[in-house]
Amino acid sequence: MTRESDQWQDRKFLREIIESNQLPPVEEAGRFARKLMQNLGSPDPELRDDLTYRLMGMLVVEGHLEFADHEELLWMATDAEHLFLGIGESGTDTVFMRSFSVLMVPLLLAHGEHAHVFSTSAVEEVANRLLRYATTERDWRGYIPDKGWAHSVAHTADALMACGTHPAATKELGARILQGIKHLSMVPHPLGYLEDDRLAFAAFSIIHHNKTASANIQRWLDSFQLVTDQNNDGDETLCGANAEHFLRSLYFRFLHADRTSSWIDRIVEALARFDIYLLN
Repeated sequence: MTRESDQWQDRKFLREIIESNQLPPVEEAGRFARKLMQNLGSPDPELRDDLTYRLMGMLVVEGHLEFADHEELLWMATDAEHLFLGIGESGTDTVFMRSFSVLMVPLLLAHGEHAHVFSTSAVEEVANRLLRYATTERDWRGYIPDKGWAHSVAHTADALMACGTHPAATKELGARILQGIKHLSMVPHPLGYLEDDRLAFAAFSIIHHNKTASANIQRWLDSFQLVTDQNNDGDETLCGANAEHFLRSLYFRFLHADRTSSWIDRIVEALARFDIYLLN
């Protein structure tokens, strides 16, 4: 018989809850969700993704949590034991706790009946933690054989979008989030799992929904510059290739949404700075 302390990591127990849709009542749901948080760091893709994160989504979207639970989970997800666990490591399993803790942010800020209740100061604090995380993460792997998705760049893009498009977000915050997206679009690691699309959708959403000033957007686009690979180690070339792919994704995102957008030509201007055939 499974002990209560082990139930949260019992795949059969969690699977039965999902299949029967027998979630705990509101007065117990918060404790249940907090217990589940430990599973976000599991290298087992079924336990982490298919069961735990799915259950978290059910709890939030179906209204089983009080606002106090949402708050506690948001601060828990972005604390030192979750968002920053093992920060700076690369190639270790701690990436799962960091990356799936990140994924709790868009779930809590963009879904469920309490999503829009968060204050401007709360959204800014969460965004500040995410931006600090984005610049200190060193494990940018996408899909890991036998362990599933890590996808820290894509998950962070989703979380930054949730902060930047939140009703309580300021236009100043939107500008800072665009800078965080730019940083992620130029990491020295091959981004081959559609991270460019996730980053582009985050940037597009902030711009399209007028969540920052036009002058900030123009300065942001102007800041994309090709850097010469002076050390001949390939890092700058890789960063430039990632940025080029991101800008292409952003171009097509705007093209599909509104062919008359003035940002299309400005993105093309930014892309031209990465065209090796136009360089002298």
